[in-house]
Amino acid sequence: MSAHRHPISITTASVSLHEQHRLRVRRHVIVSVGRLLAFVLSAVVYGLTGNPWPAVAIIGVSIPLPLLVALVVGDLPPWG
Repeated sequence: MSAHRHPISITTASVSLHEQHRLRVRRHVIVSVGRLLAFVLSAVVYGLTGNPWPAVAIIGVSIPLPLLVALVVGDLPPWG
């Protein structure tokens, strides 16, 4: 047992598990809303231009977003 015991500073204490879960859910909701907006945007782009390729490109970009968030952003510190 160490004779030098220091209390945990507030600035170095980790975020509680409940707070981490809440922030992760918030991130996924933000990405899901963005993905929904991308689908709406693709419909608007197709309606305005009549060209399906820009709309398909928008949908193609929005499909891997949840996977990217789960893999990349899931391990980063909280957004705040």
